[in-house]
Amino acid sequence: MKSEITKLGLSAVLFCIFLSCGRDKVNEDLFSKESFKSRMDVRDGRPILFDDLFLGQPKTITFHPDSFLVIEEMEAPRLIKILDLKNNKIQELIPRGRGPGEMLVAWGVKVIDKDIFLFCGQLSKVIILTMTNDRHFVIDDEFYIEEKQSQRLIPMSHDKFVCLSAIGDEKRFSVLTGGGEIIKKFGEYPSFINDNEVKANNDIFLSVIDAKPGGRLFVAVCMKSDLFEIYDLEVGLRRRFQGPLGLKFSVETQSMGGGYMLRPVPHYLTYRTLIAGENEFWAGYIGHKWEPGKVVPLTEQCTKEIFCFDWEGKPLRILSLEYPAIHFDFDWKGNVLYALELRENDPVIAAYSLDTSLPDSK
Repeated sequence: MKSEITKLGLSAVLFCIFLSCGRDKVNEDLFSKESFKSRMDVRDGRPILFDDLFLGQPKTITFHPDSFLVIEEMEAPRLIKILDLKNNKIQELIPRGRGPGEMLVAWGVKVIDKDIFLFCGQLSKVIILTMTNDRHFVIDDEFYIEEKQSQRLIPMSHDKFVCLSAIGDEKRFSVLTGGGEIIKKFGEYPSFINDNEVKANNDIFLSVIDAKPGGRLFVAVCMKSDLFEIYDLEVGLRRRFQGPLGLKFSVETQSMGGGYMLRPVPHYLTYRTLIAGENEFWAGYIGHKWEPGKVVPLTEQCTKEIFCFDWEGKPLRILSLEYPAIHFDFDWKGNVLYALELRENDPVIAAYSLDTSLPDSK
C-alpha cells in the first residue's frame, strides 16, 4: 500500500514546470496569510467506509449532488470509482485503453447538471456519464476535442468548454463547443524574469482551472507559482494576483534525454486542488520548495491549508486541515468538506461538517 502511495507522491513531480510573478502592474497585486479575515480549524472528520473499497493510487475526489463521491485512480484497471453514499455501493468504470469507453489517464472530473464529465489529456478525449433510474452511471457520450495536447479542461456548461491551449500556442486558453470544436483562443501569458529569452507557454504556466456554476467566470491557479487569474469568457482577464509567497523567478532550459525541459528557479509546488462554487472558489495550498537530492515526504506534497476567495479575488478565510489532503471537494449546499487524506501514508476518505454559515461567506 505505502509503495503504491509513494508513486502518487512522485507523480506530482511529473506535473512539470512553471512560473512566477510578473513585472507588469497586473501581477503586483499580492496577498499574504494575514490578508484573510478568519481561520477555521477543520477537525473531527468522519471516515467514509465502504465494504470492499480499495484505494490504490487515488488522485482526486469529486462530490455529486445526488450523494455520490467520484474517485479518480491512477494506473488502476478501471480509472473511475463511484461511491454511492446512500446505498453503500461501488461502481467501477472506464477501463485503461485507447478504445471506445476507455481512457489512458483521467485528468479531471466535473459535475454539470448531475452528469459527470471526464477528460483524458493524453487522448484529447471527453467522456460524459449520466445516471440511470437505478442510480448507476453509464456513458452518454464521448468525443475527441480539436485542441491537441491540452493538459487541463473544464466544462462551463454542456455546450461550452475551456481548456489550456497546447504547448507552444500563442494564446493561453481555448474555448470549445460542446462537441469539442475550437470556437476561439484568448488570454495572454503572465510575465517572468527572463521572458525575453524563453517563450512563455502552458508548460511553464500549467494550471488547475475551475468555473463558476452556470456563469462566464473561471479561475486558473498556477501549480508551480502562486499566481491566480480570474477570467470572463466575454471580456477576458478580470484580475491577476498572487500569494502568499510573492514568487519571482526565471525559467531555465535543462537537457533531458534527447530533448529538454523548462524548469522554474526557484522551483515550487504551490497549488494542486481548485474547486469553485457560486460565490467562492477554494485553492489547496501546498507551498513546498523542491531541493535537488532531497527525499520529500508525501505529506509535504499535499494540501495543508485551503485558501477561500470570492469571485473578485478577495481573501475570505483559511481552512486549516487536520490531515494532509491529496485532494478535496465541497458540498456547497450541505456544507460538508470531503477530503482524500493521507493518514500514516495510507489514503482515507473523510467528511467534515462545517458551520452552517461559513465566516465571511456571502
